[in-house]
Amino acid sequence: MERRHLEYFLAVAESGSFTRAAAMLTIAQPSLSQSIAALERELGSDLFERLGRGVKLTPAGEALVGPARRALRSFILARGAVRSVADTGFGHLSIISGTLWAIEPLVRMIGEFRLVYPAVQFTVSDPLSRSEVLDAVRSGEADFGLLDGTPPAGALASRWLVDHELVAVLSNRSSLSALSMTVADLVPLGLISTPKGTPLRTLLDEQLAVAGQPDEVAVETAHLASVIPLVLAGAGAALLPEGLASDAAAKGARVVRLTPATRASVHIVWRAGRLSSVGEHFLSVGEDLYGSLAPTDS
Repeated sequence: MERRHLEYFLAVAESGSFTRAAAMLTIAQPSLSQSIAALERELGSDLFERLGRGVKLTPAGEALVGPARRALRSFILARGAVRSVADTGFGHLSIISGTLWAIEPLVRMIGEFRLVYPAVQFTVSDPLSRSEVLDAVRSGEADFGLLDGTPPAGALASRWLVDHELVAVLSNRSSLSALSMTVADLVPLGLISTPKGTPLRTLLDEQLAVAGQPDEVAVETAHLASVIPLVLAGAGAALLPEGLASDAAAKGARVVRLTPATRASVHIVWRAGRLSSVGEHFLSVGEDLYGSLAPTDS
């Protein structure tokens, strides 16, 4: 089984057509068809059901998709590891992100990237506010910035990474037992959050404004890591992205969905036309992990 056979197989599977796959791969369709036929003979099973103008994966084909993607990823890992050793001081990326988004999605992106390019060094800084993220990227102090909400207009380009659902996190000693609740329901419990201007506090203040509630908290802590322990200690309730909330639930907190459902969209921003090749590769890792979207000028 050759690497190109797997590449050709995935191209057909993703495009749903031999014609579109051949155009995407810039090869002749007969050559593509012959390669797929050779792969099917080697595996002893049909991978596609031919449907006139298109194709559909057979059960055997569906079973091959995951292993094929992992196999191609292994080739990339091997090439990247060799390249990073061969190129002394292969590169450095500086990223500015609030702790909230540095945990998810940034941790996963850096981890995946360093599997491929282990010689690349990262510096991740924590801003005091959203405006500091934008200023650092615009000035070139940071290669990338992560923030929630729609990036502003200017000299930046951006790409959506992920949506995080916001949920209520309560102590298991709370008297509230509803399966869902509004932000207003949390106010009497006392809200726990980070200082104004931080991503978590901004999300909370926005939801309080929508609910017609004052933007006040019972416990304001500069340490995001202390929010969940404070909830567990019975100091109040918090509004958190689902990723952090799952950690809280594992430690004994109650996690309750909000009505209506509320989500925070996380974007990565950079200076348009100013990315290094290392930066381009980092963006491609984000696409692989969180879906491929064309960058939008902001």
